[in-house]
Amino acid sequence: MRRQLMRRSYLFIPGDVPRMLQNLDVFDADAVIIDFEDGVHPDQKEAARQLTRAFLKHHATRDVAVFVRVNAWEEAAWFQEDLACLSGSPLSGIVLPKAHPKHLTDVVFALEEAGLPMQIVALLETPEVFFHALELAKHPAVSGLLLGGEDLTQALGVPRTSAGDEILFARSTLVYAAKAFNKEAIDTPFTTVDDRDGLLADAHKANALGFTGKAAIHPNHIHDIHVAFAPSVEAIETAERILRRSETLKSMRFSLDGKMVDKPVVERARALLLRAAASRRR
Repeated sequence: MRRQLMRRSYLFIPGDVPRMLQNLDVFDADAVIIDFEDGVHPDQKEAARQLTRAFLKHHATRDVAVFVRVNAWEEAAWFQEDLACLSGSPLSGIVLPKAHPKHLTDVVFALEEAGLPMQIVALLETPEVFFHALELAKHPAVSGLLLGGEDLTQALGVPRTSAGDEILFARSTLVYAAKAFNKEAIDTPFTTVDDRDGLLADAHKANALGFTGKAAIHPNHIHDIHVAFAPSVEAIETAERILRRSETLKSMRFSLDGKMVDKPVVERARALLLRAAASRRR
C-alpha cells in the first residue's frame, strides 16, 4: 500500500475574494481549498473562476497544497465550466462536493480531459453516502475523505452543536473507511470563529477519533488545529521510553510503569514519533 501524505489543516478560502487568494501562501495551512461552490454566490461563480485561474497562472505556491472545491457533479453546467477554466492549472487536486461512488468514473474522465491531477478529496455531506464510504476510500483517485458537517446535519434535520454528538457516527464511519485504505480523514470545520476553547476541544476530539487533519473556514483557526494534531511533549516522551525499552530488551512485549506493552503499542509509539518529526519539519 502506498504511503499517503497526511495534512493537518485544510483552509477554505472563497475564490471570488482577491485578497484571500493573494495571501494564500501566508496562512500557514498545510493545504488550502479555493471554493467555487457554497462559498460563492451564483452570480460570482464566473468571477471566482477567472480570478483563480489568473492567480494560479502567475503565482507559484511553495509550501502549501492547493485544491479547488468545484461545484457538484449534479450541477453539470457549473462543474464543466469549473474544469474548463482550471484546465492545465497547477493544482494539487479537487474537492468534490456531494461525493458518491456512482459519479467517480465520470469525474475521473472529466479530470483527465481537463488535464487536471487525479487527486480527489471526497466531501461526504449526505446521510446515504456514509454507507458507501468504503467504496469512495478505495478508489485510487481519492486521496482523502472530508466530512461536511453543516450539510449533513441540515439533511438529518438536527441542529449542529459544539459537542458534536449528532455527527459522531459520521465521524467514526469516515475515519474507519479512510484508515482502511490509508487515505486522509479530514474533519469538518469548526464554524464559530471567535471561540478558541471550543475550537481546541473540537480539534482534540477529532484527533482522538483518528482524523488525520481538520478543515477550517478562518485563517485564525490554523495554529490551534496544528496544536491539537501535534503529539504532546508527554506523549513524545512516553513513546521514546517505549522504543528505548523495546530496543534494550529486544522485545515487543514487556512492562513499563506497571502497564503491559506489546507490538501494537510499540508500533503506535513509532508512528507517533514519525508524526511529531513531520510536524516539526513543517
